[in-house]
Parts: sequence; structure tokens; C-alpha cells
Amino acid sequence: MYIRITKNSRGEAYYHLVESFRRDGKVRQRVLLSLGRVEEGKLQKLAEAVNKHLDRVTALNLASSIDISQAYLYGPLLLLQHMADQLGISNVLSGIAQKHDRLQFKFERAVFSMVVSRFMEPISKLGLWDRMLDRFYPGLFDNEIELHHFYRSLDLLSTHKEDIEKQLFYYGKDLFNVQVDVVLYDLTTLRFESTRTDLGDLPRFGYSKERRSDCTQVVLGLLTDTEGIPLGFEVHPGNTFEGKTLEGMVRKLRKKFTVNRFIFVADRGLFSTENLKYLRKDCGEFIVGFKIGTSKKIIRDEFYDIDRFSFVNDELAWYETQKDEDRYIVTWSKSRAERDHKAREEILDKIRIKLSRKNVTVKDFVSNTNYKKYVCISSNNKPAINHQAIEKERKKDGFFGIITNVKKEAMSAAHIISEYKQLWRIEDAFGELKGTFKTRPVFHWTDDRIIGHIMVCFLAYLCEAHLTKNLRAKAELLNSKAIEKDCIKPRPLTSVQGLKELNQVFAIPIKMRNQTIWVRTDIPENAMKLLNAISIKIPPKILKKEEM
Repeated sequence: MYIRITKNSRGEAYYHLVESFRRDGKVRQRVLLSLGRVEEGKLQKLAEAVNKHLDRVTALNLASSIDISQAYLYGPLLLLQHMADQLGISNVLSGIAQKHDRLQFKFERAVFSMVVSRFMEPISKLGLWDRMLDRFYPGLFDNEIELHHFYRSLDLLSTHKEDIEKQLFYYGKDLFNVQVDVVLYDLTTLRFESTRTDLGDLPRFGYSKERRSDCTQVVLGLLTDTEGIPLGFEVHPGNTFEGKTLEGMVRKLRKKFTVNRFIFVADRGLFSTENLKYLRKDCGEFIVGFKIGTSKKIIRDEFYDIDRFSFVNDELAWYETQKDEDRYIVTWSKSRAERDHKAREEILDKIRIKLSRKNVTVKDFVSNTNYKKYVCISSNNKPAINHQAIEKERKKDGFFGIITNVKKEAMSAAHIISEYKQLWRIEDAFGELKGTFKTRPVFHWTDDRIIGHIMVCFLAYLCEAHLTKNLRAKAELLNSKAIEKDCIKPRPLTSVQGLKELNQVFAIPIKMRNQTIWVRTDIPENAMKLLNAISIKIPPKILKKEEM
């Protein structure tokens, strides 16, 4: 910068602060500030003024040369790359790629980008390629992926499904000390926005847990440990009976994981003599909920006899008995009794409203299982409330049954009950898979693509489950304005809440003169807690500099 004197058409001289710059290989000048008319002694004053306001001049000059064109996704990439490395996902996927010499694309990167998409915005593979991929921060993701690479990756994930589950299970573990005694198991259905059944063996019409009988579906069986960490999954045709999914399950798991002892924990939806037979066949142990009302009357009366129960306190009691080779454990709790009573009263209130209408008929109730239970035909051939049925159901309030073949020496009744209560974790897993990661509706039609898509969601949930586990261990609390203002009570920070804030962390390229400076935006407090929970080193504000 320098001061230049220029004259106007009237011959009056003026001072200007001028800067030289280069454009198209030629040196040019530009006026930064007009400093007024030339007067005796003014030059010294101008020098002092320029020095005083030099920061302002520099800022003005800098602002005129900055170019910010786009913000790139950074936060989720940083976290999920760390998780993929720590959990062995990157290692396993790279190993698969090495087995396919003719693979002409980066398989591990293609799968990683699909996993990232499940966290950020669960969109189609086409949407990911068209709208999201170019927004990934180049410093963490080298984007050389085409649309067909995603579909080819799904095929490979399906082909190597068993290998992936096995290697992830053992990654980082002491092979001589692998302990996964208790396995949680449950089933759900995943629908397609389609009615076609001719493109594969999996999409079929069947009993839908989503009450969508108009769509084809698959049956998904998920296995987790007692902390909610997923171990594996099985995909069955949509018309598969739930119990059939257990056939050969113990044998298959022992072969895959080479662990001698598995105790299956499943809810009462899987309870039947036939289902338990499949588990016993391979010397499998189980803890399964059962419906007390379906047992033989002499046994049922025993289970509902509260005088036989041992009370832990005024609100909890339990009773255990042995029948043949199985143990039956029945619990009663005051909170469950209140919940059962409330649920029944809500149904009865709806029935009373219906009965109060004119021209009500039996047909108004027969299609609803809950209504039908509490309605009978009165002496005048009109529907009425069945008070005997209500009294019968009232006696069942608060009771819940568990059947197990685990020996007393191996596990006490209290321990059995505790393990069964962990089933909420697998219900939570289904909620995450269907909600956060949008596993359904499925928009793939061939069997390999369907399994590959579910594997992507499985890998995403594996990362989320470990994030949740680490947050629990750190006992991190949610930072929220609503909590600060006492609108809501303090509560634990969830991985989903932390990731939501992490999605707001971008990498921004700032082009200045002859270089590009990549800077990251600030990391919100909850996102910072999430990064700290898994020991990620916080990156500097300036990520890197590139010469243009």
C-alpha cells in the first residue's frame, strides 16, 4: 500500500491510499480510501491516521477478496469415520474389496457414504448420489463414486453378510474370552411400497405388524446382546410364520460365532410348544414370556393365586414352580396392575360411547378384538357390556409369566426376570431402524439388494448403539434451553440429539487471493459431548490451507 497524489480537472490535488494487485499476470492498482485534499503538513497527519486505522483498511481489503461458495458436511463424517475405524467396519469392508480383484470402485467408501446418509438424511441411493455426495467435505471423503457403485455395493454386502457379522463380532475381542451368554431376539416386519412378488423370494404378503396388509413385506429377525449392541439379523419371506424363524437358529449361531452357550430371550409373541421345540432340539436355552391365560386351568389357577407369591415389597411379588423340565416364573407388580386397569377402562369407555348410539348392532363390535372381548348379547338380542368378562380380566391385572429351561444353579429367578426386562432394548432397536434410519419402506426389489439395504441400516445402528453405550457410561446430560428455564426436567443426552447438532457442523472453503482456507463452524455443546464420549480429538478451526 502507498499514498498517491492525483489531480482533478481543476488542478486540485488529492491524497489516495492505493494498493497494487495482480490480475491476469499484470500488476494493477486500486484505490482503497480517499484521504482528502493536499495541504502543507497534512502528509504526516495522514500517515498517523492510516496507521491508526490500518486494521480497518486490512479488513476492508480482506472482505473484498474473500469468496465463500459452499458449506460442506463435516461433523457427521468426522464422527462416523472414527466409529467405522474403531468398530472394525472399515477394516472388514476393505477386506471384502481385496477379495474382488476386478472391483473398479472404492467399495468401503460407497458403503460408508450410505451409512452416513442413514444418519443425516435417510434418502434413496439416487438421492444420495444426486444431492448429498458432492456436499461431503473433500478432506474426509474423496468423492469418486457413481450411482451404480451403490447398487453393486448392496450386492456385495448381501453376498458377504455372514462374514461381516462374524468379523464385526470378533473385532477387537480376545478370542479366548468371548462371553455373550444372553442373546435378545425379536421379529418385526418391513414393508415395500409395492404389491409385486415376482422379482425375488423375499417380498411376500403376510401378517403385518404395521397393519399394512396392502403391501408386500419381509420378516426381519434381529439379535442383540443385553446392552442393545446388534449381533446379526436374518431376513425371511414376508409370509413366514414367526416360530419358523427359530428353526436351526442355535446351530447356525454357534457355527457363526463359535460360542458354546446362548440363552435366547424373546417376548411372549414367540411362545409356543413348537417354537420351544426348535430351541431344545439344538440344546438351546431360552427365557421366553408366555401368556398365563393360555396355560392349563389347573396351572393357571395356581399362577393367579397371590397367596403363593413371595413379596419383595408392597409393589412387587413373584412365584416360581417347576413343570417337567421347565421353570415357570410369574411376577405381579402394582404398576403393571394399574396399567392393565387403565388400558381396559379406556377400551370400556369407547364401548360405552358406541352402545349409547342409536341402532347399534353386534356387527359394530365383532371386527375389533378388544371390543369383542367385553361385549355380549343381552336378553333382548342387543349388544351389552359383559361384566363377567371384565371381572375375569380384572383378576389377571398385574401378572406376567416367564418360562425358561435355564437351571436354577445357573441363574436365579431374580436374574431371569432381570434378563427378560432387557427386551426393551431390542424394541428400541426396531424403533431406531424404522424411525431414525428409515429401513422401511424398502425401495429395492431383488433379494440381494433388500438384504444389502438392511445391512447398511444394521451398520448404522451398530454405530448408534455404541454411541449410546458410551454416552450412558459418561452419564452426559442434555444441554437445552427448556431445561435451563425449568420447562422440562434434566435428562440424559441421546446419540440422536447429539448427532442432530453435529449435522450443523460444516467445513467452509474461504478463497482469499491465491489460496483456499478450509475452516470448520463452531461445534454445539451437545455435539461436543458426543465427540468427547468417544474420545475424538477436536479438530482445529482451520482444517487446512491449499494454494490456488
